[in-house]
Amino acid sequence: MILKIINMMKRITLITCVAALALTMNACRNKRQISANNIVAAQELSGIYTGILPCASCSSIQTRIDISTDFTYTLQTRYIDRSDEVHTSSGKYKWDAAGKTATFDNRLIGQCLLENNILYMLVDGKKYEGENTENYKLVKVDQDLVEKYWKLLELHGNPIASANSSKEAHIIFHIDGNRFSGDAGCNRFMGSYQIKEHNRIVLSSAAATMMMCLDMETEAKFLQMLETVDSYFVQNDTLLLYRARMAPLAKFAVVYLRR
Repeated sequence: MILKIINMMKRITLITCVAALALTMNACRNKRQISANNIVAAQELSGIYTGILPCASCSSIQTRIDISTDFTYTLQTRYIDRSDEVHTSSGKYKWDAAGKTATFDNRLIGQCLLENNILYMLVDGKKYEGENTENYKLVKVDQDLVEKYWKLLELHGNPIASANSSKEAHIIFHIDGNRFSGDAGCNRFMGSYQIKEHNRIVLSSAAATMMMCLDMETEAKFLQMLETVDSYFVQNDTLLLYRARMAPLAKFAVVYLRR
């Protein structure tokens, strides 16, 4: 009788252990599945965002945030009109895929809403609707546009003769500082840009060197064109710049430089 009881207890213990092991394995699988689903959902948020955020003790804060799918981020800030020093920090965030909101462990960024590749800084859980609303947005960097050497092919529909020299007309959009630079064919130029919704772009603070060359007509038209651009379109290796969505003002092709 005692032997039967012992065997029964062993079977019960074995069944209990197997059940517990199964529950543990299911829990682990579910946890891994949830984690995988969260990473997939976070891919929508991941990327590089830049913009100008408000500042209490300076004019504004030049901001860049690199967001990864592993729920970490790197933040770079520069206090405009105070210093050229770039401050770098990193941390973690929580992503609510259903509400399209990200909560960062950083007081400057706080909680954001993602809409149309734009991170809106939330104030009391809502979009900011006061003055300078543009200073409460971080726009996702278009990786197809930035850090590429765009050679000018056409200007106002007219082909540009190719040049076999380093002085060919081109433009490069840099991520850091939202700066652009290039060459108009004779003089170099630089300035700042801002990407907005629906592929709109604003080029400003443009400056150029003042060397005299034999043919300045094309260069003058190129620099004037940059002042009027308000949108862009990138397809494969071609960049088009527009004004009011009319015929392209300029057409560029990417040139892959040797390293």
